[in-house]
Amino acid sequence: MLEIAVIGGGPIGSRVAYKLAEFGYRVIVFEKRSSIGEKLCCTGIISQECILNFNISSEVVFRKINSARIFSPSGEFVRIHRAEDQACVIDRSAFDRILARQAQERGVEYLLSSEVTSIYVQRDKVRIDVDLRGSPRHFEACAAILTTGFNAPLVRKLGLGVTTDFVAGAQAQVETHEIEEIEIYFDQRLAPGFFAWLVPTAEGRCLAGLMSRNSSGKGLRYWLEKLEDRGRIRLDGNNVLYGGIPLKPLRRTFADRILVVGDAAGQVKPTTGGGIYFGMLCADIASETLHNAIEKGDVSAVQLSRYERSWRKKIGTELKGEYIARRLYEHLSDHQINALISRARSAGIIDSLLKEDVSFDWHGGLLLKILKAGLMSQASRTLRNLSGKDK
Repeated sequence: MLEIAVIGGGPIGSRVAYKLAEFGYRVIVFEKRSSIGEKLCCTGIISQECILNFNISSEVVFRKINSARIFSPSGEFVRIHRAEDQACVIDRSAFDRILARQAQERGVEYLLSSEVTSIYVQRDKVRIDVDLRGSPRHFEACAAILTTGFNAPLVRKLGLGVTTDFVAGAQAQVETHEIEEIEIYFDQRLAPGFFAWLVPTAEGRCLAGLMSRNSSGKGLRYWLEKLEDRGRIRLDGNNVLYGGIPLKPLRRTFADRILVVGDAAGQVKPTTGGGIYFGMLCADIASETLHNAIEKGDVSAVQLSRYERSWRKKIGTELKGEYIARRLYEHLSDHQINALISRARSAGIIDSLLKEDVSFDWHGGLLLKILKAGLMSQASRTLRNLSGKDK
């Protein structure tokens, strides 16, 4: 019997497998795709804090970021700039492969083209049914960790619920010769309730994408055509990728012999849709919690509930604050967004706030300061209503 099964070979699965292997466990990662890092809909922006805390190799870094342009629906923009680097754009596929390689060097085994179809929790083990390259196989483990991504059927089958509030993302790689810094577009007609982006990657290339609750692909194709007509990009075939992004965590991320981590658990920033850093933080919490439970000879839900208490203590307040800000933004009109960005530009409020110690990942405090500065006074009633509803 293998000791621990990890379902999902993305960065969160590889991180938790690596940490468990460090503790001395035999670990197998089941990945349904035929290769690691295949067909990812992810912009791949991670903070310097993430780079340093997890010792991420410079091999995967396309470029470092210290500035961005934020555009209003009218086309006016505010440029945010800091002297020191704030984040990096990474090659997500290469990033996934490096993390998997590091885990393998610790002894972790990866089974590719292996789709886990069912998990049965028994008194002294979990049974895992796998479609392994078209053939049914059965495995047994002491425990299983699910890092399967957004709204995975396995999570529902285990009775841990579903993510009911989510957004769809669409993204394409395009050619460009003039985009040198990140551009963020707030426009309720283009990306209702959310935003669109242009992110430069390798030389002459960038990622163009948007998030929306409905028809994200249709909105992206419309926007790409407009950008091409204006000569800003050149389309590189029909290479649009899609992905679901949870906006709220699952109500429960543990059960007997089971933990859920990353996008599958909804450990994603509601403002930006970024999940790498928070997911990796939670991967470390999950591996330590499971290790302690095995050491005590008790991998029951009662013992594993410590995982949920720990990760909510670490990132729960940030997620709640960002979610309220996200819901508030969804209720703003283009006219209000224009006024917001115009005022920020003319009053120098953004520059004033950026002189303070603001974190790329922990930006809930910055949003509150913007609110207190009165930039969203027209929407203050909506904020109060949403704060009451979303408690």
